[in-house]
Amino acid sequence: MVWPFCPSCHSTLIVDSTGAIMCNVCPYRSNLSEMTSIPSSTTYSADRPVPLWAKSDEEQAALKTSSEPVRATIEEPCPRCSCPEVGYYTVQLRSVDEGQTVFYECPTCKYTWSINN
Repeated sequence: MVWPFCPSCHSTLIVDSTGAIMCNVCPYRSNLSEMTSIPSSTTYSADRPVPLWAKSDEEQAALKTSSEPVRATIEEPCPRCSCPEVGYYTVQLRSVDEGQTVFYECPTCKYTWSINN
């Protein structure tokens, strides 16, 4: 049996407070006391990035004095110099029920343009 799935129909098993194991799809029934060992697994999440407010004063100062803005990038050619990848960011300039405006900036020639979505 591959816990917690039913060995007959492979749907998720249910365990109640008495230790009874049952399947809602087929007639499979069992009990926790009949199992020689209860399978378990542990998963670990990836480290999360540290928020700006939790960084040291030195790290915050270094990030604030950075002259180059950090932008998400996309494989979109620049209309002016044909650089294959440009940076972008979005801003909600119009009413809430309309799309955001996407601003693009070429890292090579610094040309900027926008598209209303």
